[in-house]
Amino acid sequence: MGASVILSVPCCQHEMNTAMGKSKEKNDLSSLFSYGIIRERTCALFTDAIRAESLKAQGYAVQLLEFIDMEHTPKNILIRAVKTRHKKIEIKNDNDPTVEEAIKFLGVKPLLPRLFDGE
Repeated sequence: MGASVILSVPCCQHEMNTAMGKSKEKNDLSSLFSYGIIRERTCALFTDAIRAESLKAQGYAVQLLEFIDMEHTPKNILIRAVKTRHKKIEIKNDNDPTVEEAIKFLGVKPLLPRLFDGE
């Protein structure tokens, strides 16, 4: 992925919802995700957050913007990413889990990290 600018609207959010619904992985939040509507909305936000962090790790400056009012659709986040570095960077804060740790915790493997890993 070498694009200098990426504009992305919601997609692939059902992928995580389906994966979490089938996952045998149990975590501290599993009981909260037993409610379909909660899992669906949470997965939409997690998908966009993981995509944003994955792009940051590839050297993009990332912004998440609301592009349609919430009254029209809850899926209204635009990801704007501008390439700022040519090398991948390590996104790690000792107090925060990495994207990889979050993905493992949720028991999913979203498309964008898989593409960056060459899968």
